[in-house]
Amino acid sequence: MVFVFAPFFVLALRAASADLVSEGKALFKKQCAVCHGSEGKGDGPAADFLFPKPRNLASKLFKLRSTPTGELPTDEDLVRTIARGMPGSAMPSFSFLSEGERKALVAYVKELAGIDEKPGKVIRVPPELAATSQTMAQGKAVYEKMGCAACHGPKGKGDGPSAATLLDSWDFPNPPNDFTRGIYKGGGSPSDLYLRFTTGMDGSPMPSFEESLTDTERWALVHYLKSLAGPKVAVQPSAGAIAAMEISGPLPKDPLDPLWNKVSETVIPLMRLWQGKKAVDEVLGKAIHNGKEIAFLLEWEDGEVNASFLRHQDFTDSAAIMFSLSPKQPLPEQPHFTMGEKGGPVNIWYWRFDRQLDLDSFQDIERVYPAMVADDYQLERTLYPKSTEKPGHLPITSAPSHDPVFLAGWGAGNILSVPQRPAAVEDLNAEGFGTLAAQPQEDQNVQGHGIYVAGKWKVLFTRGLRSEGGSDAQFERGGKFPIAFAVWDGSKGDRDGQKAVTPWYLLKL
Repeated sequence: MVFVFAPFFVLALRAASADLVSEGKALFKKQCAVCHGSEGKGDGPAADFLFPKPRNLASKLFKLRSTPTGELPTDEDLVRTIARGMPGSAMPSFSFLSEGERKALVAYVKELAGIDEKPGKVIRVPPELAATSQTMAQGKAVYEKMGCAACHGPKGKGDGPSAATLLDSWDFPNPPNDFTRGIYKGGGSPSDLYLRFTTGMDGSPMPSFEESLTDTERWALVHYLKSLAGPKVAVQPSAGAIAAMEISGPLPKDPLDPLWNKVSETVIPLMRLWQGKKAVDEVLGKAIHNGKEIAFLLEWEDGEVNASFLRHQDFTDSAAIMFSLSPKQPLPEQPHFTMGEKGGPVNIWYWRFDRQLDLDSFQDIERVYPAMVADDYQLERTLYPKSTEKPGHLPITSAPSHDPVFLAGWGAGNILSVPQRPAAVEDLNAEGFGTLAAQPQEDQNVQGHGIYVAGKWKVLFTRGLRSEGGSDAQFERGGKFPIAFAVWDGSKGDRDGQKAVTPWYLLKL
């Protein structure tokens, strides 16, 4: 009997495996191909905007493993990476996917990489060595003995003499980790770090210490490096919820209104798409509504105010809130959080500090170069105005005093070129990369205002729950609405796709 039914059992297993790969392929196309590419080679449409670059999954080189250096990961390793994401990179957490969906993704990734064998050895983490002053001293000695400072720097800040020269296996820059920020790509528990020192990180310059250090030395190194950041452990943003509190009166119009102190805040981790030495790690979000209008308050730390967007080397501080225009779909079926996708539009509210300053007085190029030369041609509304301070010379006048006929963007009705700003927030729509567009002037109905105080930005967004704009997000009591966030730090050169972002959260009214 067993002999007769065995072929049917094998066929059933093969069919189940094929179904799993097919499910994984669909999930990969929806969730992963935008970065990793349709064939998993790290060449998706988002890859140009990311640093570090997405992994070439077809190379069979995986950083995060419980197997020896150069070996393939286990299925559990891959599932764990998909669930956690990778802090210090643009690889988000996919915790909103079910365990079965993550396993399906693993099945398809293994097919892309041509992996059909099991790893030969799995490293078992031995009992953890207690963290004592002697352990810390030993760990520091190991750090120095192994030359870790050459890459990571003498204090673990990622600023060693070799840091700028490090490349990954595809010749992309691969800067070493700054341990003082609490960023650990494979997880921040002591056992996670023990595995990194044991396995190495294939595809990167990080070697394995399995042969060169004893278990005791590796545990000592773990505790020493953990001490550099203290208790801080960075996590990748994942799906979460934000509750909008309902009140009966008018909504606050000031970011400093005491009413905000009564609204619970949600700590929202951010991930930078383009890594730097320092970054905004999180934003605090609050939401409130009164049945007619809704307001959001975002707060984040920023060591420097950046207001100018006039010179090519200047970038402004900014923030944005994004809403899906398909709120009824479950999170796995939502448009991708990278500004939507074809057939999956999103609505974006984009606050910029330079636009806010334009409301008081238009910030034009003469603010930066007040002694610039003005040519003698007919751009002025009043022909050839003469300067009273310097007889015979033309004054330097700002764009609002010019004739829009001679300023093509303004004359064509491009709201980004209109010097009379209606608000500090632009109301935008997108369906993926290269599709971002401002709504018509008559549909620009989001108000916003930012205040910088005590080293932090507090930015307020306000709009009606319902909107007549056909491309606007619509809200109602009792509903759940996909929402995502982005922050730009002008002092870090943030602009366009160089920013810190979150995947979809759920706004609950």
